[in-house]
Amino acid sequence: MTKNSHDPSRRSMLLASAAALGAGMWSLPGRAADNELRLGWIKPLNGPLASTFEGYFQAAEIGFEEINAAGGILGRKLVKVEVDDQANPANEPIVMRKLADAGVQILVGPIGSSQSLAAFQIGGPRKMLQATYSSADEVGDGTRFPYHYGFSSPGLAQVKRHAEYLQAMGIKKAGILTEDSAAGASIRESIQQELKARRIEVVSDQVFNLKTQDMTPFLRKLRADGALALDTHLSNLNDMTQLRIGLKRLNWTPPIVGGAGLLLSGTVPDGAMYKDIYAATYRALTYTDTEKPPGRVIEFARKLAAKDISPTIIGTAVTSPFYDFLHALKKGAEATKSLEPDAIRKYWDSGADLGGLFGRLTFTPARHFGYETDAMAMAVVASEDEPFSKEFKGIFRRRAPAVA
Repeated sequence: MTKNSHDPSRRSMLLASAAALGAGMWSLPGRAADNELRLGWIKPLNGPLASTFEGYFQAAEIGFEEINAAGGILGRKLVKVEVDDQANPANEPIVMRKLADAGVQILVGPIGSSQSLAAFQIGGPRKMLQATYSSADEVGDGTRFPYHYGFSSPGLAQVKRHAEYLQAMGIKKAGILTEDSAAGASIRESIQQELKARRIEVVSDQVFNLKTQDMTPFLRKLRADGALALDTHLSNLNDMTQLRIGLKRLNWTPPIVGGAGLLLSGTVPDGAMYKDIYAATYRALTYTDTEKPPGRVIEFARKLAAKDISPTIIGTAVTSPFYDFLHALKKGAEATKSLEPDAIRKYWDSGADLGGLFGRLTFTPARHFGYETDAMAMAVVASEDEPFSKEFKGIFRRRAPAVA
């Protein structure tokens, strides 16, 4: 039997969710002044992922500060309406409804594919223009989610880079290690397809719980099954730390490839055993002996390095999509002389180059991920102590060496 809104258990669940969000969530400021543009700022202020995700919003703060210093957007000052979602998908509908009721139409966040998909159910029908940090390929489907834009690269674009790197290394048998999230499921499927296309046998396929307390059993199984290298997806500091602890415990040193989550610094001293870990990140965030990142990226990195961000997360904080989102919002509003979501959406979907920080950034009506594979490269994770990387607190990493 379908439960209705008067069902006691459902009512209790909603009340519990409301309480978890905190009293401040329920007293949003009133309507914006004529000279203000209010932006929803959906971030975890509490909960286990609050510290990991904070850096992504510090990158957004830079764009926020730059735009306000230049006079705002169409003469309107950006104002944040900050709400706490605790990075919990169950909270997203509540957060989104409160922002909608407060008249907020443009949103920064949330972070996470599961969180984003939950938010779209409310934001889409209300035409709320939204940028999230998500890597599941489905969130970039403009036909399903026409008011959401991913100012980042889809999971598949990253997977293509690290799968081709395994192929170039001559790996014939690999294991897959991914988290049990929407992003993890999407990327796991992409890894399976890409490794098969490169004739790399998947000998073991392990899925671990987010925030696992022990990665060792999964790693032990991967090794026992004959994996000669690992293709991974991890998204938070705890899981990266547990990966390193498990490898150290097993004294196992397979080559490891994956996404930017590998750039999160674990708490276990690396030593020589972690030298063969490579992460797919933006090419503009890598360097070689003869090539440095673009000047605009270096300027942004200096500003981010000056922020109070833990060195354990700054290597991924720089990949935040929100800086690009805010500047693209300004560009779209000035091109259309409008802040209406439909006007900006039409401009973005035209295929215009929005001048991304990390390279060419474009959208089409069907494709709402801005960066593609050509913007990506493989980085050496264990290069954060090199002089150039160290100067920027690990934001930049050495580009992975070409292999025959």
